[in-house]
Amino acid sequence: MIDSHVHLDADQYADPSGAIKRALEAGVTAMVAPGTGGRSNHRVLALARRFPHTVHAACGFHPERLDLTDTDLDEALAMIEARRASLCAVGEVGMPWYGEGARRPERVERARGILERFARAAARSDLPMILHAPHESAREALGIVRDAGVRRAVFHWHKSDDATTREILEAGYFVSITPEVAYRARDIRLARMVPLEQMMVETDGPWPYSGPFQGRQTEPAMIVEAADAIARARGMASERVREITAANARRLFGIDG
Repeated sequence: MIDSHVHLDADQYADPSGAIKRALEAGVTAMVAPGTGGRSNHRVLALARRFPHTVHAACGFHPERLDLTDTDLDEALAMIEARRASLCAVGEVGMPWYGEGARRPERVERARGILERFARAAARSDLPMILHAPHESAREALGIVRDAGVRRAVFHWHKSDDATTREILEAGYFVSITPEVAYRARDIRLARMVPLEQMMVETDGPWPYSGPFQGRQTEPAMIVEAADAIARARGMASERVREITAANARRLFGIDG
């Protein structure tokens, strides 16, 4: 299996090597580590160098990070061009949704302009995009990446309305599902709605989960349980879910093996 979205550079992973070792033991062969801007982009690239063929780095600029500056933005865009061969994607980028003031018109407008710049960079570099676009912001992000000519993208931890989900799928993009599928009705429904050929599985670690994961450190190994939950929701063999979602991730991110 492949964890299509895990923040191995986060401070909560005091020992990323331990989480990676446990993932490999559980059958997770690769992990995509999206950068979120600033030091994060440098840290994921360093992890990819340290764990070649296992950790795959993406360069991004997280729309919810208010600490990032215009200098960080310019650096991230320059890094995509300069380090193209070392990257599997552009991301995590997208539209703000959470927190006070996230949907203020001026902040949304600025985020839209930033996402347009990253979408153009992804199209020029022929890199896929990892999109943070929760709820109604997914429609905004979809319009931007489609207009920029982005051929490949995944809407990470997707949670939008059915009409927008159908448009995302019709555009040929992917959606990813988190361990919430093991206990949340919304995610179970999404697992049944999305064609398996356009689905990926992620942990978004170290984000903590409830249900059967309550009190556990979120690690890449947890996607095995998420895949099992998807299989139960769809009434099919777990091995098939694991095979297809891993193949999807390999195809999107250019991961060998």
